[in-house]
Amino acid sequence: MKIAEACVSLLSCILLLSGRGVYASSYDYSATMECLAAPERARYGGGIIEFTQGTNGSKFISVHNKTRSLQTVTLANGNLYTFSAWIRLGKGSESEAVAVVFNASGGKLIHGGETIAKQGCWSLLKGGIVAEFSGHVDVLLMMQSRTNGVEIWVDNVSLKPFTAKQWRSHQEKSIHKVRRKKVSFEVTYANKTAVDGALISIHQTDSGFPLGCGMNHHILTSEGYRRWFASRFKVTSFTNEMKWYSTEKIRGKENYTVADAMVKFTEQNGISIRGHNVFWDNKRMQPKWVKDLPPAELMNATTRRLNSVVSRYAGKLTGWDVVNENLHFRFFEDKLGENASYAFYSMAYHLDPNTTLFMNEYNTIENSKDHASTASKYKEKLQKILSFPGNKGLKAAIGLQGHFGAAKPNIAYMRSALDILGTMGLPIWLTEVDVKGPNQAQYLEDILREAYSHPAVEGIIIFGGPKVSGFDVMTLADSEFKPTRIGEVVDKLIKEWKSGRTEIRTDSRGWSEVSLFHGDYKVNVYHPLTGLSTTISLEVTKDMENTTVLVQFGV
Repeated sequence: MKIAEACVSLLSCILLLSGRGVYASSYDYSATMECLAAPERARYGGGIIEFTQGTNGSKFISVHNKTRSLQTVTLANGNLYTFSAWIRLGKGSESEAVAVVFNASGGKLIHGGETIAKQGCWSLLKGGIVAEFSGHVDVLLMMQSRTNGVEIWVDNVSLKPFTAKQWRSHQEKSIHKVRRKKVSFEVTYANKTAVDGALISIHQTDSGFPLGCGMNHHILTSEGYRRWFASRFKVTSFTNEMKWYSTEKIRGKENYTVADAMVKFTEQNGISIRGHNVFWDNKRMQPKWVKDLPPAELMNATTRRLNSVVSRYAGKLTGWDVVNENLHFRFFEDKLGENASYAFYSMAYHLDPNTTLFMNEYNTIENSKDHASTASKYKEKLQKILSFPGNKGLKAAIGLQGHFGAAKPNIAYMRSALDILGTMGLPIWLTEVDVKGPNQAQYLEDILREAYSHPAVEGIIIFGGPKVSGFDVMTLADSEFKPTRIGEVVDKLIKEWKSGRTEIRTDSRGWSEVSLFHGDYKVNVYHPLTGLSTTISLEVTKDMENTTVLVQFGV
């Protein structure tokens, strides 16, 4: 069966499931969300929260005006605070979004996190705050719905303070644990006797962690841009060149010239690509001719688009953003029914089953005030995609854009969101990281360190470039391709998160060991007394356990 025929056949199956519109939904996905019969213990023994338990070990709070105070606490300027609580609904509602909010002096509300609470079981509300002042705050529980008389049960609340030094120490310990491996070397002669004093020179040739950068069409006309990029990065996303409005500006007239040329450059330089994107759920971001198509014509157009772009780059990409920002927008759902996005993922999966398919959203880690894309709502949406008929076996991943504003990033909230999404067991990528404002260099470093230290994060793409690239938020190099201040931060971290060149010597047993970052290495072993030497290649991965490299000199 041809790919186009398979795609149309799949669409026909989806049409048979329709009850309203073209992709109407009739599935109950509530059972896919975790909700425990009993709450777990309070983290850190409760921290600075003194929460008195009520009847049967739980404290009942009946919310009538959507907000209720838990406790007033004192924050210290510069400290980071992690928050957690177990939430269950009593009477009044089956499911509600419940948030923790810190009410500072002057009525300033700082949103710290949110969960989807349910009747009959316990959900974890997790979040945090970075204190930019010293003083009292009122810790509030706040419901997001209009329902009155909802009873909320709360148990095992914790608010734990950390100094900035303690937080950085935790990051470094985590990096050592999740990004490095201990490697042992045993060097012997041909007769298997130990070689004492052998010099082992280790040089990392490639990083095992994909820290990449966005790329745009200006790279095709600037040799300096190409050299700058290829010398630093091994993974990218194209900013606009693969999007529908770029490849089919006029209906029926596809043009992949620019995207194909950029793919060729990446292939020539060993750079992998995350495809961005098949569809964008924002009406403003459609090709002009798409916006007002009737449903039947839009269905045909989306089928052609999927078949065209996914098939064209099958086997050439490490991932696809299939439906961009569909927690915030619903162009295709409004036109084609509630199943639209789920069906697009299903079709992309059947067209290219070996490529990882991403949800890609903004404000999940960077803006705790955005209720549309909290970690709990992101998780719920992705579980619906994975539960859709035909999506069993789909290789999914979590894409978090990371467009941070000029305010100090809430790193504690960011960690809580990564923790929540990490429970899905799927790769997490930060896909479009940039930072606005005068402190962008320091804030970018804080964000990248937090992401890199988190065990669930498996890739980061920065959205920036040299001046010639025209990135409007972050310029990483000037017109002479010399690093700007923020570019220096990126270069520093690239260097810091590689092992570089390391030399060790074997002991009388012929043994030596070293801790290495994940990645590819060239290893030269030389014995200065005998002049014997050999060179081997080595790959260090996160899955290696108790690795011993055996090196034997010939006679």
